[in-house]
Amino acid sequence: MRRMAPWLLAAFPGAMVVAAAAAGWVPQARDLPTYFVPLRYYTGLVLSGHRAPFWNPQVGCGEPFFANPQSGLLYPPAWFAAVLPSEVAVGVEVGVHLLVLALGCYRLARRLGAPPALAGGAGLACACAGPVASAAGVLNNLETLAWLPWMWEAAAAGSLAGVAATTALAWLGAEPTLTAVGAGVALALAPHRRTVGGVALAGCAVAVQVLPFVFWVAGGDRGPGSAAQGAVAPLPLASLWRLVVPAPLPAGASAFLENLALPVWAVLLGLVALQERGTVRRRLAVCGWALALAAVLPALPLGEVAWRWATAGLVRHPLRLLFPATLALIVAAAACPRRTSRMLAGALGGGGALVALAGGASPLAALLGGAAVVAVVGGVAPTAGVVAGAVALLPSAAASLHLRPAAPTPVAPCLEAQQAAARVYLVEPSQRQAAWVAAGWPERGHALGWGYTPLLDGRNTARTFAPLQSRRLAAHLEAADRGPTGRWWLDALGADLVLSAGGVRGFPEGCASRGMVAQPNPGAWPLTFVAIAIPAPGEAPVKVGEVVSAVVGKDSAEWEVVVGEGGGVLVRLATPDPGWRFTVDGQAVPVRQGSGILHGVAVPAGRHRVRASYRPPGFGVGLLITVLGCGVLMGGVWRRW
Repeated sequence: MRRMAPWLLAAFPGAMVVAAAAAGWVPQARDLPTYFVPLRYYTGLVLSGHRAPFWNPQVGCGEPFFANPQSGLLYPPAWFAAVLPSEVAVGVEVGVHLLVLALGCYRLARRLGAPPALAGGAGLACACAGPVASAAGVLNNLETLAWLPWMWEAAAAGSLAGVAATTALAWLGAEPTLTAVGAGVALALAPHRRTVGGVALAGCAVAVQVLPFVFWVAGGDRGPGSAAQGAVAPLPLASLWRLVVPAPLPAGASAFLENLALPVWAVLLGLVALQERGTVRRRLAVCGWALALAAVLPALPLGEVAWRWATAGLVRHPLRLLFPATLALIVAAAACPRRTSRMLAGALGGGGALVALAGGASPLAALLGGAAVVAVVGGVAPTAGVVAGAVALLPSAAASLHLRPAAPTPVAPCLEAQQAAARVYLVEPSQRQAAWVAAGWPERGHALGWGYTPLLDGRNTARTFAPLQSRRLAAHLEAADRGPTGRWWLDALGADLVLSAGGVRGFPEGCASRGMVAQPNPGAWPLTFVAIAIPAPGEAPVKVGEVVSAVVGKDSAEWEVVVGEGGGVLVRLATPDPGWRFTVDGQAVPVRQGSGILHGVAVPAGRHRVRASYRPPGFGVGLLITVLGCGVLMGGVWRRW
């Protein structure tokens, strides 16, 4: 340790993941292959000018792209996708953020009083911790998480500009919940005006995306009274004992976290740090344990109700709170100067090793974890103990990344039929489909168009797997998913192809390949047509004209229509959004809203040109605020606020 800068120890895991990605070995954990890799592929197309930046027409009958911070359009690490294959780009992103996270934990530990070598070991332990490795499979969570220790260090240092810059980067990392939690912890660590000012300035700096995001959420299917307001698969309180087990959770225990393991010494000293009255270490430890308990709140009696009330129904995965809890506890423990007797430390280490073995850890991992307790908690060799504890976690953390050789995008079965379809209806995911997909993940997920995989090969789908969707689209899909009784709604989606595992009764035979069936839907409506009025549920369209030509541009579309006597409505089957503006022959016209996603504009008799253009709601005002906010932030950096 004397010959090597301590921060290099912290940087090791992230650097190894970057090197692995450069060598062609990429992480395929959880959502990476079917969600974030396609999303980064599309981001690369946008950055290179091949796709429009504001609106994504391919999924969910069209949905906002810029307003979704997961697009990464304003986040520099996401720009790797413009110059690297998307799989490799995501692997590099994961490694870079593990490195950023570990170095941030090193700086925070130093700020709280940890010796350099011990702080380096704390950074290493944070990067190897089970929840952090699990966060890599949900890339936006890892990317926001990586900036939280930097935010907390800036708050503890009293740096307004530092808090502002790191909070802005946390937002751009694309997990708003963790950004808000991180800002709350920063305020708890340093409850003064500089911290408040830094958080406020960060909001101004990213307002160009925050305001469109707020409009998107306002029209989305999250919030009070929505079907998506409850917490997803919470872990019971009793599961927290697995924090000291350096092994993955049992299969099926959690759909969100694969590994809960923290170093045993960090859990023990994290409890001891609660006694450090009047110190930032104690505040950080309190925040860590509070977040850990909040992560299991929905599993407690009345906890689900409390969670919905506390989050306004907007946050579905409470377990993500274990991500910042992990960093807070490890750093607070590393900075805690208190130690116990060696005899007590030995007893605790032995007990921890036995618990780890009972939880399924390997004998070597259990032995290293127990030895780390003796070395750190007993004060025998703290730095060596911290490193040993991190090494105990390393195999299970590496396994959680699921490193695999990078491979070409799999060709979806019946791809030609899907690409030729105006819109593909993916049958509502079910337990049977999920089991079928799990048996051949991720290829079968790609085959069924799960996640954002349609972006990889040009398929247009009615369903979206975005973090939220339009309330109107959600209601429309819910009706279409009812089977034969929802046939009108299915036809009104404009979906002329039905995609499923095993086929669906009531539709003509179609292409069948590798267990997946693509069946034509002859009753599907065209995506745009001219009718007397927007059809009501159960009514067939009464056409009164035709669309002569259609030109789809970037974030815009233009139609030439011929309308019969008495005039009519140009009906559009696409997700409605307040950012769309319509003109008829250059004159602005109001939008008429029908059921579900149906909407249109009135057009008089004769030949006319109808144009639609899209700009995210709030974009103009947000851009002005961002310019001003960034100017103030740059001035703050120059003046060392």
